[in-house]
Amino acid sequence: MSKDDIIREEIIAAAKRVFQKWGLKKATMEEIAAEAGKAKSTLYYYYQSKEEIFDEAIFAHLAMILADVKAGLTAGLPVKEKIKRYVAVSLTEMKHHAQIYSIVWDEIKNNRRLLRKLRERLQQEERIFYREMLESGVQSGEFVFSSDKELIAAAHTLAGLMRALILYLFLEAEESEQIDIAARLIANGI
Repeated sequence: MSKDDIIREEIIAAAKRVFQKWGLKKATMEEIAAEAGKAKSTLYYYYQSKEEIFDEAIFAHLAMILADVKAGLTAGLPVKEKIKRYVAVSLTEMKHHAQIYSIVWDEIKNNRRLLRKLRERLQQEERIFYREMLESGVQSGEFVFSSDKELIAAAHTLAGLMRALILYLFLEAEESEQIDIAARLIANGI
């Protein structure tokens, strides 16, 4: 890890704490700099604005959640079970983090630009994950696809379903039981 990477991580870690406390609108570059123990000019050397820092903090947090979820998948489980657990745990974790960061989440929901970027990044990550899972399922005999094109289409479909579930569960659903039901429906079918 380079010195620049370490400084960026320190800034993002400090920014997460400031944004959690104040949200994007009320947070300032001065507060982020003070929290990071850096000069304000250092922040501007690495980032153009607090919005850019906010975006990077949200992306870093999302990546951390997904990495933790993937790390929790136990080797030796059937692929269907891994997908089911991935869906259930990632939805639960995202909902949990949205509740912890409620000020930030409210600002994210009202920021179409950031929502679009988050959706694109999440969908890209999930397409890769589902493709790997489905390829593993083909190798183990759990799944059969007529071609690689069909397998890729299935991975994209799963990622799209996940995106729709996230929107539904975060914007409309009230009960956490719905997360488990959604995961079971994806993994096992109706």
